[in-house]
Formats: sequence, structure tokens, C-alpha cells
Amino acid sequence: MKTIAIFSSGTGGHVYPANSLAQEYLAKNIRVIWIGTKHGIENKIIDKNKIDLLHIKSIGYRGKQIIEKIQSLLYLLIAFTQVFNLMRKNKPSLVIGFGGYVSLPGIIIAFLLRIPRVIHEQNAIAGTANRICYYFANTVFETFPGSFRKFNSKIIHSGSIVRTELSNCTKPDDVYTSNSFFLRILVLGGSQGSVYFNSILPFALSHFSRDRFEVKHICGEGKLADTEKKYHDYDIKSSVLEYSDKISNLFDWSTLVICRSGSTTLSELSMIGRACILIPFPFASDDHQYKNAQYLSNNSAAITLKQDDNFIENFVTTINLLLNNESRLHSLAQNIKTVLPYNGKEIIIKINSQYLD
Repeated sequence: MKTIAIFSSGTGGHVYPANSLAQEYLAKNIRVIWIGTKHGIENKIIDKNKIDLLHIKSIGYRGKQIIEKIQSLLYLLIAFTQVFNLMRKNKPSLVIGFGGYVSLPGIIIAFLLRIPRVIHEQNAIAGTANRICYYFANTVFETFPGSFRKFNSKIIHSGSIVRTELSNCTKPDDVYTSNSFFLRILVLGGSQGSVYFNSILPFALSHFSRDRFEVKHICGEGKLADTEKKYHDYDIKSSVLEYSDKISNLFDWSTLVICRSGSTTLSELSMIGRACILIPFPFASDDHQYKNAQYLSNNSAAITLKQDDNFIENFVTTINLLLNNESRLHSLAQNIKTVLPYNGKEIIIKINSQYLD
């Protein structure tokens, strides 16, 4: 039985696409080992009965204090030894890195051991780890065109890897035909929730007539009571959840999604086709969330609002326009389906097959 090693850890943006790809390889009777960290979200998401989860030392470097930077470099040295040992033991036929510092030792050790290796970049601007891994990888997959500011045969514009069940969501042509002028708003704050969304959106939505919209809001672990109270105080019809593993049902219910602009969420919206307002996380490394959002907005596939002092005013103006213009919602939903490849999983598996034959 062939073995694939996946290096992915941290937030949902790295882990969810990796897990979707892992499921495809498991279905092909290929063994999957997953190399992450003890504190990453992968420990909650992956099925440890089917996937061997291994941990290495890894923490981020950029944006850290000097002591943490020294610790990051020390951990990286330890990780190289850990990865070398687990590669020799498990003998993978292919190594796949999904960015983040956990990928660095995986791709470089695979290069030294002459094991085929590929990387996937989720954002419109490549992260530091993937910019380094680029030089050691056989193939580079990118969600947005031009992430590496390079164009050659090594780079494949694949799009991202999304959950198969999302393909069953209702198509835009069947969603935006009611002329009801009623919004079903889904608020997503990312895999860990958004304190800013939880605090500001109930107030922002209180500016509209309560019979014109309904809200479902994923607020993040430990933030349920406070967020529920805000909606209740403003008498807004709402359902607040800490987390949901039924995201396809929530997407299917929605007519407007308000969210950050992480790659995974945007790729999922692109597959199903839903109008969205993007509020990029302003402190993301390299401002990559704004770059992601900008790509969609420039293609008339989303509305981007900045998290700044003018946010509420701009948000109220935007919602007022959408409440009275279902054709605009329909247009946004249709356009977002065309800006990113919808079959990223199939593209990546097909290209990777050359390394597994």
C-alpha cells in the first residue's frame, strides 16, 4: 500500500483543504499520515481511526517577539530531525505541504530524500513558508492565479479543495428568484470566530426593519452567551452557534454570507454560488485576506468592506442596496462561481497521480 504524507496545521484555512484531499486518497486505498502540531485544529477535525496523526515541533516566526522567534528557530531545527526520522520510518511515496511553518521541514527533507513533493497555496499572496518551499517542490498548486508572482509550468492554477457535499447546495438560479426582498444572512467569523463580528454586527443589523432579514451567526467557542444577548437586546430574529459541522446546510439556507476572506470560505462560496460581503481580517500576514477579497471584488464577485471607523456607515449603505435589489445578489452569486476553478480536487489528484504510479 502506498503512503502519502500531508503536512498541515494551525487554522482551518490550512487544515480543511488538506482533510478533503486526504479523504479522496483514503477512498483510493492509499495510506495517509498527517504531520501537524499538538495545538492545531487538525487534532479536532481529522479521523484518527483512518489517518495516522503525528506531531512535530513548530510555531510561527513572523510577528513574534524576539524570544518567540528564537524558540521558533529552535523548534524548526528539532522538526527537521523529527521529520527525517518519520520519513525514513513511513517511506511516503508523495509529500504534500499546505503552507505554514509545519510544511518547511517536510518539503525540504523530502527534497533531500528525493521523495516527490508538492505544495498548495491557499491565498492570493503566498505565505513565507510556501515561498521557501516553492524552490524545493516538484509541483506548486495555487488557489488564486499569480500567488507566487511567477508563471511557469511548475505552477498549476488549481483552485482550492472543498468538501464534496457542498456540490449538493441549491444553485443560484433557484435561490434568487423569489423577489421577496428578504435576506437570510449567514455570518461566519472563521474557524475560531470573530470578536469583531460578534460585537459590531448585531448593532449594524439593528438599523434595518426586523421583518426584512433573519440571521444565523457562528460566533466561535466560548462566545455564545454574549453574542446571543446582543441579538436579543436588538430584537433581531437570529440563531447563534459556537460551531457547526453542517456548514453545507447553512450555506444552502443563506442568500447573503458575511464573512472574513480566508481562502477556504471563498472557495466554498465559489463552489455553491452565494452573494457575499467580505470583511478582511486587517492583521493577516502580508494582508493576504484583503488581497483575496480584492481579487473577487475586482471580478464583480463580492463586495469588500474594510474593518475601519467607517465600517457601520458603509455596511448600512450596502445592505440597503442589497435589500432592494435581488438581481444584484443573483449577479454576485453567479460571478463568484466563475472566478476560481470549481474542480480543484480533481486537478490536484490528476497531477499528483504521476508521482504515485
